[in-house]
Amino acid sequence: MSDPNPKQPANRLIHETSPYLLQHAYNPVNWYPWGEEALSRAKTEDKPILLSIGYSACHWCHVMERESFENDEIASLMNKDYVSVKVDREERPDLDEIYMQATLAMNQGNGGWPMTVFLTPDQQPIFAGTYFPPTDKWGRPGFGTVLKKIAEGWHKDRGEIVKTAARFTIKLQESIEVPSPTTVGQSELDAGVEQFAKNFDPIFGGFGQAPKFPPATGLSFLLRYFHHNKHDQSLQMVRKTLDAMGAGGMYDHIGGGFARYSTDERWLVPHFEKMLYDNALLAKTYIETYQVTRDTNYRRIATETLDYIIREMTSPEGGFFSATDADSEGIEGKFFVWDPEQIEAIVESKEDAKRFCKYYDISSDGNWEHHSIPNTPHSINDVAQELGCTSEELQNTIDRLRTLVYQTRLNRVPPSLDDKILTAWNGMMISAMAEAARILGESQYLNAATKAADFLLTTLSKPDGRLLRTYREGKAHLDAYLEDYAFLIEALMDIYEAGGKEEYIYQALRLGERLIEDFVDQEHGGFFTTAKDHETLILRGREGPDGATPSGNAVAAMALARLSFHSNREDFRDTATQAIRAYGRQISQIPRGFAKSLIASDFLLRGPVELALVGTPGESHYEALVKELRSHFIPNRIVAHFDPKKSETAHPLLKGKTLINGQAALFICRNFSCKTPITDPAQIQYALSNSTNTSSNLSIAPLATLKASALEGHATPEGTGTYVSRILANSSSSLPAEKGYDALGSTGLTTSRLGFGGYRIAEGQEEHREALLKAIREGCNLIDTSTNYTDGASEQLVGSVLKELIGKQEISREEIIVVSKIGYVQGQNLTRAQAKEQAGVEYPDMIKYSEGLWHCLHPEFLEDQLTLSLDRLGLETLDVCLLHNPEYFLSDAKNRKLSIDEHALQELRKEFYCRLEKAFVYFEEQVNQGRLAFYGVSSNTSTSAPQDHESTSLSRMLECAQAAGQSLGKPIHGFRVLQLPMNLFEAGALLTPNTGNRNAQTVLEFSQQENIAVLSNRPLNAIPAKNRGMLRLADPHTEPVESTFEIQRDELVILENEFRKDFATNLHYSGKGLEPKDFFSLTQELSSLRSQLHSLEHWEQIESEMLAPHINQALQVVTKQLGTEQSTAWKNWQNRYIPKLVTLFLILRKEAAQKNRAKIKAITDTLDPLLPKNKQSEPISRKALWILASTPGVTCVLNGMRTPRYVDNALAILNWKPLDHTRNLFEAIIDP
Repeated sequence: MSDPNPKQPANRLIHETSPYLLQHAYNPVNWYPWGEEALSRAKTEDKPILLSIGYSACHWCHVMERESFENDEIASLMNKDYVSVKVDREERPDLDEIYMQATLAMNQGNGGWPMTVFLTPDQQPIFAGTYFPPTDKWGRPGFGTVLKKIAEGWHKDRGEIVKTAARFTIKLQESIEVPSPTTVGQSELDAGVEQFAKNFDPIFGGFGQAPKFPPATGLSFLLRYFHHNKHDQSLQMVRKTLDAMGAGGMYDHIGGGFARYSTDERWLVPHFEKMLYDNALLAKTYIETYQVTRDTNYRRIATETLDYIIREMTSPEGGFFSATDADSEGIEGKFFVWDPEQIEAIVESKEDAKRFCKYYDISSDGNWEHHSIPNTPHSINDVAQELGCTSEELQNTIDRLRTLVYQTRLNRVPPSLDDKILTAWNGMMISAMAEAARILGESQYLNAATKAADFLLTTLSKPDGRLLRTYREGKAHLDAYLEDYAFLIEALMDIYEAGGKEEYIYQALRLGERLIEDFVDQEHGGFFTTAKDHETLILRGREGPDGATPSGNAVAAMALARLSFHSNREDFRDTATQAIRAYGRQISQIPRGFAKSLIASDFLLRGPVELALVGTPGESHYEALVKELRSHFIPNRIVAHFDPKKSETAHPLLKGKTLINGQAALFICRNFSCKTPITDPAQIQYALSNSTNTSSNLSIAPLATLKASALEGHATPEGTGTYVSRILANSSSSLPAEKGYDALGSTGLTTSRLGFGGYRIAEGQEEHREALLKAIREGCNLIDTSTNYTDGASEQLVGSVLKELIGKQEISREEIIVVSKIGYVQGQNLTRAQAKEQAGVEYPDMIKYSEGLWHCLHPEFLEDQLTLSLDRLGLETLDVCLLHNPEYFLSDAKNRKLSIDEHALQELRKEFYCRLEKAFVYFEEQVNQGRLAFYGVSSNTSTSAPQDHESTSLSRMLECAQAAGQSLGKPIHGFRVLQLPMNLFEAGALLTPNTGNRNAQTVLEFSQQENIAVLSNRPLNAIPAKNRGMLRLADPHTEPVESTFEIQRDELVILENEFRKDFATNLHYSGKGLEPKDFFSLTQELSSLRSQLHSLEHWEQIESEMLAPHINQALQVVTKQLGTEQSTAWKNWQNRYIPKLVTLFLILRKEAAQKNRAKIKAITDTLDPLLPKNKQSEPISRKALWILASTPGVTCVLNGMRTPRYVDNALAILNWKPLDHTRNLFEAIIDP
């Protein structure tokens, strides 16, 4: 840290409040704080901005300052070529969030502080890194080198740099866009626990490898999961971690409080800075765990931590300071470590010193850099036994001496104090203090919480009621962020629930309304991190996952959820629900990263127990009730209280409640419906056990999810007719003609003869979105998807696009036919099914076909799937719901190689159709309830020969549907649609009799007779009977490649040998899987594969399922293991190897495509003589679609159209005159 120096005048940072910025006030660098002056100067002088972001307790920030920012030569370069801006990340989390995302993106996921980012004058990132040494070393460019190169590039090629930065900024903006909201429920909570368990360290506690950070929010989530589900492993993970942290050197055994993180897996060696937020979150978790376990060690650690905050980290005004540094006297950890001689000099006797040092692991050898970090690796009983004294004697000695050691430590030079007061971090500590007061009954903690809250509500509030972010030495400034509002709202409620004034609830209510007004994202749900009137930056950030502190979005959701029950405000609850759902997709993928969101979800799913206390504090009956309540862990609760002798109350929960026979009373309620009031504390436990329903396990209950409002209505004859009329009224010749539409069986709906297949589309893929938008706008009004397509992301995209188009009034809900399918148990559905099975209440009739693929037709499963499907689609009613490949029941018998004779086969089919009928009964019930309009089946074997063991029969399906309808008293059933595979090579629907009386009719003949709509899938993905694999009926597209296989192979051989020589020997081999020397030995494998490729589809499968995953994993393993000294050489090798490997892949793709072209030519030579001459030059894909769409009985051809180009190519056939005869075309096709 630079000191005031008469020879060096202060720069502009001298006027700032941040201790971090003030540390740089006497650097020779002409620093600016972030603001209009710096940004204007950059534009006026056309200079890049050098943005340096850090914080006061950052060790490497101090190192870079000493090495570079106090270096006159480097400062001269910065002053000459840049506008240098210094930012405290704790004061400006918005800038930190934006440019950390840039740093991570530019550095393969690596980032940290100090953060060094070079920007254009328009704030767009040019280059980013973290710590740079002053000169080139450790394989890293020196800071001087970086400064010169970027300045040189700016002067020589400014235009291209600006263009590149602009393109990168667009990608950055796109990267933070959230996908469509989706459901979050018990399955995500279960998955979160599974992820924590998978990463748990059973030996030392915590999660993952070193460095280990305190997982306070995750532990709090696990406590709640244990409480509700009696899941012992969750509590074990909590206790093991808290015990290890509390015993390790990361905890300050002398003065209390926790350091930021542990550098080792044992929690012994900390990074010694202490952050207010860590201590707030950990103290609260220790208090909660004490309440659950009654282990007084947790109480001790919590109170010692809070006492440390009150003693050393509290301002005279009542606010809490932010942090203390890791270094003192320029040496990391010096303030906190001890030697035996130092202890002996403090205490009265050698025996005392011996006892103290033995217990706290203080030895002559030391446990870190020849000194000792106090920690307690052994229990007090074990140490006492070793020392030959009693546990009580040892404990008394420790308690007596620790005060002496602490007082002596106060004479040392302390670490620097960051004495700014941040609203959000104070909110966290206020909550911890208030919870300690509520649970422990210690009034000093409530007093500290109240004083801090009053300080924030006065000094850090603006006249209009908005909050400010930061305060120091009489100056409060900077507009508050989402987290400031969210944490303070929670804190105010915690104060009230701990016995504070009712005024705090009204302040929380006021801030809650302000939070929604200023931060909510009206379009996507959830919250922005900055207010709507915040300064304009290159993007408006959002945060979903937790970081060092819980996500602002999740805390805001939790705050509003709690506040909704305090104030009876349904709008707050809805906003909270949407905030969680906004990140539903990410939560389902990495639930462990969203612990606070899971806590909020649990609260919203279960709802709180509402506790209303009426009586006079201090009065014996009242205090007895309060004392009993303290002994119960009730995570989902709200507490309201008032003294009828002293005040009136406007709290909704307290309305009409008063003393009972003159005595204090506890009212236990849910949704403002209360049980008989309790005056006897002995009755509380029983009453709570019934009200909190702690034994209720949502994992085994009917599906519990956070739902959203849905689009009303469904496709109607009038609506679909209107859609067709509007399309036909358009004069464009490229749009469909009247012959491009047909009746959807007997539904009364009109459908395009080409439907949008949603098999491989996903929310978040912009090209997929554009394709679906284009298809709907240009004539396609039937969309087919499934619950298992891209694990639900296909349905999400469909729902998102419909919502957009209906919102813009381009279409109405009644115009579009949405088809989805249920039955598969994969992905998240499989996770939930496994969780139910582990809980002993599995879905009935589950078919476990293979690892990762189960299937189920049981109504219990169908109910959950339909609920999730409607939620993802955002619909009240699904137009058509199909059982998805129900023949898995039949396939499973074959898969298990069961011996099936004719009798066994008949029994198997009898059971199959029995299950089908039960499913149809469920569908009929959903039609009655308005959740479905129609239903049907999608079966790959509905076109198979009747003697095939896996074949299904349309006529028998209709018999099941009729029986299902009749069982509910319905004369007309709702089965109206069959989906099946059909293409030029798979024409069983047209050519194979397998249904009807004596199986004498084909599917298409029978469907026309019964007026059943037929949707054909896989029109372009054929599986020829005599050919290996799949054949794509489309002209293959390949990129031009000038090199040859032999040239690329030989160049790659040289690079692979270089890898083995220079890198593989430095990698650790676990004894499992490939040895490092074989990580990159692809040339030999590809050479042998080359002759075996039989189609482009075959190559694509090998590339995506085998080669790409192997390469990505190998790159990650090597990057993780290689040290900094080899990082530059490793990047250089990758930059040479990967482009050549990609070129070799392109060559193999081209060769595989040639084989496709030969097969396509054979097909074309067969078809063209039978087609009109004006269509013979059309692409094979259009011909194939046209033939199918012209086939009598085929209602709609479902085609995967994942790009706008595919849409253009496919929809053209809707304007073509249908062929008069198609049977001869199918019969003419021979296997090429």
